[in-house]
Amino acid sequence: MWPNPDYQLDFTQPSFAWQRYRWPGGLLVAVLLAGVVTASNELAALHARTEQLAQRQQQRALQLPKSEKAELSQQPKGQPRAPVVSLSATEQKAAATMVQQLNVRWFDLLQALESQQVPEVALLQLLPDANRGQFVLSGEAKSYQVLLEYVSHLQTMSTLSQVHLLKHQVNESHPQRPVSFEIQGGWQP
Repeated sequence: MWPNPDYQLDFTQPSFAWQRYRWPGGLLVAVLLAGVVTASNELAALHARTEQLAQRQQQRALQLPKSEKAELSQQPKGQPRAPVVSLSATEQKAAATMVQQLNVRWFDLLQALESQQVPEVALLQLLPDANRGQFVLSGEAKSYQVLLEYVSHLQTMSTLSQVHLLKHQVNESHPQRPVSFEIQGGWQP
């Protein structure tokens, strides 16, 4: 029924190209040697350029007037001189405002709010206004009663002042009916 062919298998090693010829070790050594020579040439050229730059700097230092030499000697080495830029009055005012914002002690406000954490209250957003020393805190509470307790906790804190509930809204579409809120207060920046 079934054909019974007589298979003859030959178990000899295949003669691939990589087995027929030995690994070209001489070519690999030549390529590596060429890479080393090229790298050493580049290193020598870099060293020569560095020496030329040092010579130019020495020549320039000899040509500078004494007042500029004194300024250069007072500067720490390795740091470039900052260019002097004159600002207009509006740019100076904007820069002063930016510096004032950066110097505000945000850590005190954040620490005060984090110290009064309540598991049933989730804080979502903090909008501080350092110029007026006020902040607006947005979040969600599990219930209106929990929200009122949280506001009263914040009112008792010595680092915060004039804390009051700005607005609130019960989310009727959610099964647990959380209360979204905004609290406004003051602090000393």
